[in-house]
Amino acid sequence: MTNKGVVTKVEGDTLTIVFERHEACGDCHACMHGSENCGKHTIKLKGKAQLGDIVEVEMDDSHVMAASAMAYLIPLAGFILGFLGGWLLSRTVISINAELLMALCAAAGTAAAYFVMRWLDPHFSKGRWEQKIISITHPEE
Repeated sequence: MTNKGVVTKVEGDTLTIVFERHEACGDCHACMHGSENCGKHTIKLKGKAQLGDIVEVEMDDSHVMAASAMAYLIPLAGFILGFLGGWLLSRTVISINAELLMALCAAAGTAAAYFVMRWLDPHFSKGRWEQKIISITHPEE
């Protein structure tokens, strides 16, 4: 999967690149359609480019699919484990409404999954999961 973006900031060998909304995004408007940052995605990569350069970035399609699967499956697993934990707790001596307890535990499991994903992110953003710059074009070319 390749995307083209514009270098908006250069700090040493770290580039901040802004991408326009990808065609595959469709019309879901999850990026808060209508806001100032609608459809703009920013990443930081190591590379040598100048401010305003157009950069083409690539990530292997199989890694994109695996990353997408993890982004959906980890929170789902947290939700299900929290829900089941709430169900098990409701079967014990806890005298709270069972449905409320299961909902609270499911929310807690989802929140825990969020923190797990935040912890895993630095580990997965390196190596084979890292995006690579494949071309740099100066705007006047």
